[in-house]
Amino acid sequence: MILAPKMPQVAPGMETRPEATPPPLWPHQQAALDFAGGKAAVMLDMAMRTGKTRVSVELLVRRGIHRALILCPKRVVDVWPEQVARYSDYTALALNRGTIAKRLQLAAAYRGNLIIINYDACWREPFKSWALSEPWDALIMDESHRVKAPGGVASRFVATLSKRVPFRLGLTGTPMPHSPLDIYAQYRALDPTIFGTSYRRFMYEYAVTKPMQGFEMVVGFKNQDKLRARIYSIAFHVGKDVLNLPEPLHLIQSCQPSAAAMRIYKALEEDFYAEIESGTITAANAMVKALRLQQITSGFGKTESGEEIQVDTAKEKLLEDLLEDIDEPVAVFCRFHHDLDTIHRVAKRLKKGSQELSGRVDDLKGWQGGGAPILAVQIQAGGVGIDLSRAKIAIYYSLGVSLGDHLQSQSRLEAYGQTHQLAYYYLLADGTIDHKVFRALQAKQDVIEALLRRD
Repeated sequence: MILAPKMPQVAPGMETRPEATPPPLWPHQQAALDFAGGKAAVMLDMAMRTGKTRVSVELLVRRGIHRALILCPKRVVDVWPEQVARYSDYTALALNRGTIAKRLQLAAAYRGNLIIINYDACWREPFKSWALSEPWDALIMDESHRVKAPGGVASRFVATLSKRVPFRLGLTGTPMPHSPLDIYAQYRALDPTIFGTSYRRFMYEYAVTKPMQGFEMVVGFKNQDKLRARIYSIAFHVGKDVLNLPEPLHLIQSCQPSAAAMRIYKALEEDFYAEIESGTITAANAMVKALRLQQITSGFGKTESGEEIQVDTAKEKLLEDLLEDIDEPVAVFCRFHHDLDTIHRVAKRLKKGSQELSGRVDDLKGWQGGGAPILAVQIQAGGVGIDLSRAKIAIYYSLGVSLGDHLQSQSRLEAYGQTHQLAYYYLLADGTIDHKVFRALQAKQDVIEALLRRD
């Protein structure tokens, strides 16, 4: 565990709605600007909701940046122009739609200040070649942990591009979502002189490894004080403590699956194979088995033919009981599309409206604007770059296996100046994989490793 210096708390109450002139900088934002000074590379390790976008725009203004490229997750692309307009006179072009060729056509013709494009598109031709030839004044990597994989195509592209850009800025609230080694690729783009350009050399310096089936398995970490010192030579840390939020409640709600559902569950758990009324559920390996087991605790099974069959309603009834007593906006997180359908079905029975944020539907703005009280959120879609602070309560109908996504989803309910206490409810099926996933997330451990480990 690498601990960063803590910032002093500040009093809440600053206005954050759009105004004719930008609101005053919060004390921790001013401290971040002072830290950045004239550095060529900076990492803003700032927790969600602490205003790192504001600091970024202010840095561009103070440095007189004329043209910058902003890379970010797809969902955040459309968020940036609004923030830029709020805090500066810069113009911004969001490239979030159309083919890569079409986006390049728009970018090449654009004579404004900032261009925003997502990580999955930036490295694709013909945009890649064009971006590498442009004279950028600044490069911003928003949610920079998205390029943490050294061998990833986006990560390698960013490393190449950054060599041509005089000012590089990384933004993230989770710089090391899985392990301290996650920092390497981000710093390779920001300042390669800090950790070098060899991941293997970096790994040997800061990790304890042992050979396993032809690979180097990381079994521990070393030299963490040295690693921390190098990280924070260009990184500025702001934790959630500056938000002055009351400590949230974490509440487990348990249910007991039916005997029939548990028979299916146990058969699959022991034999990688289970028969149900209209087909069979199989798992080719341990990872697929974990996925299938989670689906069963959600109340459905997926057969070999791809058909989804309802096998249990215990968790659905638990959700209904809980939502029946909640008379305020609530975000219900889940992993599977089937779960989203279940949430809508429960809301309909309770005569409560529901909307959705997922890979298939985006009703977020309608919900934020005072729409239905229930928002069904697929965990992978409910993390980066969204605001769920309308809700004071979050319910986890099912849990994802990404620690980073889980922490992001929780933070999206938080807001600066918030005075109410947040509550997170976890619906867990007794005697199942649900509790193992929950324990791993609460301990901030790698969930996949926990699921594959035999207790």
